[in-house]
Amino acid sequence: MILGILLTTLVGTAFGFLQSTLFFGIIPLGIVSDLAMIFLVAAAWRYGSLTGEISGFLIGLSFDITSLSPLGFHAFLFTLIGFLFGRMQGSIAPGPIITPILAAGIAAFIKYLGFYLLSLLFSLDIVAFRYFILKVVFETLADMMLSPLIFLLAGFLIKLLAGRKGEFR
Repeated sequence: MILGILLTTLVGTAFGFLQSTLFFGIIPLGIVSDLAMIFLVAAAWRYGSLTGEISGFLIGLSFDITSLSPLGFHAFLFTLIGFLFGRMQGSIAPGPIITPILAAGIAAFIKYLGFYLLSLLFSLDIVAFRYFILKVVFETLADMMLSPLIFLLAGFLIKLLAGRKGEFR
């Protein structure tokens, strides 16, 4: 379990760093897929809700530290996503294409709904609300398009680090 948390946190944080620095400058209009969230969904689905919660909190905390958002804002959202998708462990097997696409769409919906509700709760200013809504739609579509690839990468990393027994926890 500790290695699963460590793997998920490190890779998720690396994806978060890449999406906020490198990819943001390359992709037009600043519409960058949330690779860290998709990886968190895939790993939480594999390892369970406790690993999803802890990894989600740490990934979200790294987002909070490196951004201008209030401390705990992303940590709350990613913890919630990690918990919810960790509850899927053992009940539904993630397939190669359809299930990751649906999971990424649902996770993006949870993230942006939580973002909106926390913004209302803490009276955070949402600048250019129309632009925000349009950006959310395009980012969700980008998340859904990249989710099978990220789920495949997550499965590959898990198998690569699993060793001979096929599991590490």
